[in-house]
Formats: sequence, structure tokens, C-alpha cells
Amino acid sequence: MNVLAVALLPLLWLLAIGFALGLLLLDLLATPFAWLLRRRPTDVSPRTRNASIVVLNWNGVHFLRELMPSLLVAVSRCPGDHEVIVVDNGSDDGSADWLARECPWAKLVCLPENVYFIRGNAAGAKVATRDVIVFLNNDMRVEPDWLGHLLQPFAEDRTGDLFATSSRIEMHAPRTETGLTRCFLRHGEIRFVQPPGQPGPPVPALWAGGGSSAFDRRKHDAIGGFEDLYFPMYVEDASLSWQAWRLGWRVVFVYDSVVHHAHRGSSTRKFGREALERLAWRNRELFFVRNVTDPLLVLQHALLMPWNLRKHCRLLSLPLADGVRAWLAAVPRLPLAVWLRTTARRHYRRSDRELLRAVNGR
Repeated sequence: MNVLAVALLPLLWLLAIGFALGLLLLDLLATPFAWLLRRRPTDVSPRTRNASIVVLNWNGVHFLRELMPSLLVAVSRCPGDHEVIVVDNGSDDGSADWLARECPWAKLVCLPENVYFIRGNAAGAKVATRDVIVFLNNDMRVEPDWLGHLLQPFAEDRTGDLFATSSRIEMHAPRTETGLTRCFLRHGEIRFVQPPGQPGPPVPALWAGGGSSAFDRRKHDAIGGFEDLYFPMYVEDASLSWQAWRLGWRVVFVYDSVVHHAHRGSSTRKFGREALERLAWRNRELFFVRNVTDPLLVLQHALLMPWNLRKHCRLLSLPLADGVRAWLAAVPRLPLAVWLRTTARRHYRRSDRELLRAVNGR
């Protein structure tokens, strides 16, 4: 299989370059229409700081036993009229029965089957009734003042441009998440990173993680929430926040809002490490097509595709064939990515470069 992957790589490279050139031509043709149909969303703060907290669960009753008591304390300590919604994603471990018995204060939404992260959270968002929506993974434990600190920046927002707030994530080793999300450009790629946060006031973050963040519900709904382009999961939160930044809104990291996370508690059991890495890789490619419109970045990404593909395989300890499979898996979804890319441009206030400067503070 690796021999075939090596043989296919030059062809894939040519296809990537051809696609990038076609994408830039489409951007050029669509630019006059984007300007003529230009619309700017209204900058408004949430009417209240009342929150709908959506917890997505699949066969995680052992996680819920730790999360739910800590969540009850956090909600009770935060002034306001909040609600907790648990979406049970077709569990067969007794999660729904345990929740009904032990957590009658939580609204339970039972789905007949596992529709995974994006559609499961969409089901929770659909029944949410408050002005702020909080997405929280089931494999979390929250600190008592987690919710109060997470919602405070919405009360202090004077310009109406705050889109989301993101919690500080504490993990057992190895530490792969912090909640402070940034990125940098290298070799035609946007590299997502999570450096350690420092005590202090909220600071810009690239994206609000889909498992520990609060969103202005009106702005969240205006963009469309987590997009089905990335189904079943991964990178959907980065894409949503990238769109928010380009619309002129902002995301901030709140150091004092703390969650403790067991990384990939449910997804690893369902998919396995290699499949998850391929899925994340596929969605990063889709992210680039859907969001990045800077011509130089688009061309660099295509021209350096073979080099980056080989490098990622080495870093992830995956065979080259897995990298090719991940790249090819994005192909059937490219028409939707291009459509979303084209229709969103009329709303933009920031360029990609301006976004990166705003997020990274330079």
C-alpha cells in the first residue's frame, strides 16, 4: 500500500495545484458579487448572561458520575437562570436511566442512535432556550466558579463583538490541550497550537473549543453552528471561530474558568487512534478550502502538499498510505466546502492576515 501511495503522490500533487488555481479563479469571479451583496452582521451583546449548558454523552455514565455533581455546584454558584441539557447519543450503558434518577434537574434529550459530536450538539442547541450556549464534553470535571468566570466577559463586552469565551483546560499528562488556542503559518500550512495560558484578564484565542466554551447564541446561530462539512467531528469548532473572527467578532480565553479533561474519552473508544488521526487530517484539509481565501496561502498550501504530507506521517507515526487516504477522503466533500467558502465571503470584515494578527497579537 505504501508503494502505491508513493506512486500516487505526484498525481495528487498536480491535482492539488490544479484545484488551488481553480479555487482562486472562482474567488476572482465571485469577488464583484461578494461586494455587491455585502452584508455586515449586527454587533450586539447577549440580552442576558443566562446559559444553556449542553453536555453530549455516549456510553459515558462513568464520566457523568464525576461531571454532573461538579456541574450542579458551578451552576448554583453562578447568578442567573441557567439550564443544563444532556444529549444522550444512543447510549446502551444505562446513562439515560442514571441521569433520570440522579440528575432530575437536567433536561434529558435521548437520541435513538449515536449521531456523533456535530449532530449531537446540534440536537442540544435546538432545544436550548437561553442567550448563551455552553458546550461541555461529558469527560470533564468543572471547578466551582467555572461558569461564573466563563460568562463574565459577556457582561463586560461594551462593543457587542464578543463571540465566544473558552475555558482553561487542565489535563493529566500528556498535556495536549490548554484552551488557549493560537496558530502560526509555516510551509503553506496553518498550524494550530495550544500554548500554556498565564493568569490575567481574557486574551484573544483563535477558536473556542467545542467541549468547554460559551457562545453568544445569536451569533452562533447566525453563522450556523458546527457545520456538517466536518461530520462526525474535529476542526468544526476552529472553523466556526475562524468565521466569527472574519465577521469582525472575537474569541477570548478565560484563564480563571477551569475544566479538567480526560482527552478523547469517548471518541478513542469508538474509532481508535489511527482513524481519529486520519479524520482530523481530512478535516484540516477541508478547513483550509472552506475558510482560507488569501491567494498566497492557497498556492503555498498546494505547492508544498507532498512535503507536508510526508512530514505529518512521520510526526504521527503513520504510514504514508494513511496520509494519502486522509487527503483523498476530503475529495467528496470539496464541493460543499467550496460552496460554503463562496457564500460566506460577502459577510467578511477581516482578511485572513488581519485575523492572524488579531489572534496572535501582532
